[in-house]
Amino acid sequence: MAETPFTSPDHPALQRIRQAVIDIGSNSVRLVVYDGPRRAPFPICNEKALCGLGRDMSDDGRLNPKAVDGALDVLARFKCLLSELGDPPTLTVATAAVREAKDGRDFVDRIRALGLPVDVIGGGEEATLAACGVVSFEPGVSGLVGDMGGGSLELVSLKEGVADDAVSLSIGPLRLMQQTKGDLKSAAKIIDKAFSEVSWLKAKKGDALFAVGGAWRSIARVNMQLHRHPLPVLHHYELNARQAIETCDLISRQSKSSLEVTPGISSKRIDTLPYAALVMRTLIDAAGLKAVSVSAGGLREGLLYRDLPEDIRRFDPLIAGAAFLGARMAPEASMGDAYAQFTSGAFADETAAQMRIRLATCLLADIGAYFHPDMRADQVFDTSLRAPFYGVTHPERAAIALALFCRHAGAKAPGPAAARSVVAMMSESDQQRATRIGLALRFGAAIAPKAPHAIRLCSLTKDEKRLVFTAPTALKPLYDETAKKRHDALASAFGLAAEMTTA
Repeated sequence: MAETPFTSPDHPALQRIRQAVIDIGSNSVRLVVYDGPRRAPFPICNEKALCGLGRDMSDDGRLNPKAVDGALDVLARFKCLLSELGDPPTLTVATAAVREAKDGRDFVDRIRALGLPVDVIGGGEEATLAACGVVSFEPGVSGLVGDMGGGSLELVSLKEGVADDAVSLSIGPLRLMQQTKGDLKSAAKIIDKAFSEVSWLKAKKGDALFAVGGAWRSIARVNMQLHRHPLPVLHHYELNARQAIETCDLISRQSKSSLEVTPGISSKRIDTLPYAALVMRTLIDAAGLKAVSVSAGGLREGLLYRDLPEDIRRFDPLIAGAAFLGARMAPEASMGDAYAQFTSGAFADETAAQMRIRLATCLLADIGAYFHPDMRADQVFDTSLRAPFYGVTHPERAAIALALFCRHAGAKAPGPAAARSVVAMMSESDQQRATRIGLALRFGAAIAPKAPHAIRLCSLTKDEKRLVFTAPTALKPLYDETAKKRHDALASAFGLAAEMTTA
């Protein structure tokens, strides 16, 4: 499991880095530039072109010349853009279509002529990297990683964050389309045969599938639209097996014209999506999987995670992301740690899982400082809810967002119906806890706004009847009428009486 320490800006996991990955896949060619904490960098530039290198390959296994020319044009653009960004360290990799094409080596030579050192990775390495990407976002998870590319499906068994069995299967949607000439029934037989030859697959019965890849994300996006899910963040979006199968069956039955008007589906994925859905559905049945969880971490993130030292890997990615964002959006970077220390006494009985959400919230407590005062509550709610954090579920996102809303607005629910739907993803007890955290931050902000030294000298403790605020005598003047009212509100949320003492 990831460590969740109170943070220090000097921790190597929080070192700011900028690096890039170019991923040359069977369907898409993508450039992602990352910037942020070394443990959990944010994608700040994400460019994709659906070149279809694995589409319409010749009968003797050569890449489509038009796709090759298009990909080289895209890569030349990427090279130029990287130069304008200061030439950050860049990893360039090619996967199934290039490694299996008869003229793949010639294509690689042309890429290198552009000044892009490229590695053609094998199927086993591709599977391992996909698993590393999932673990980078969800430390310590167990289950089955499935990375659906255009030409192949990589499957990896994970046990508490460690990769075990792995296999690369040549059943990507582009390959299936070409092999079967567009016949889904023939594709189903190929898929069945491929899974039947994976001896360890049935041992995954009852596990969750961590779904990686654009095609499978599109399937999840369709399900999200069907169920009117209130939070349009794909990472950690979860479906049970029945929901996933129903969505896959729906997609497989749709005509091309129906898919064209389905929200969330790229027009260039429409012809391949039924094949990706067929693979997912068959995998769920073949392995007896219980659920599907979408992962934003995949091969590209796995490349970055693979090269991290163990002490950085162990650092909680949510805390790394919150610390980075909070330090850049708040006037005083160390305020988050001060709030975490200040509020800890009021939540002394929290679990480790609850503590990390409180810590992340504290690190983000002042991200609304530069927003208009009338809009801070709503804007911090939206900002924290949709930030590209790793290692956080949808209800946990909602908890952080609600706490930050209450930090500015007090103990009330967000106004817009959409925001209230997000809050409803939490249990009542989790909503109550998030509100209490927000009120504790609101009280701390009344005592000494943007003054971490003063906050660190104060403390909150509680017993069966009282919520006690203790401050040095020299800071007693900070406990004014506004602070007292907010102390009372916080104590009331706990069902306690407020008391102030000096030490």
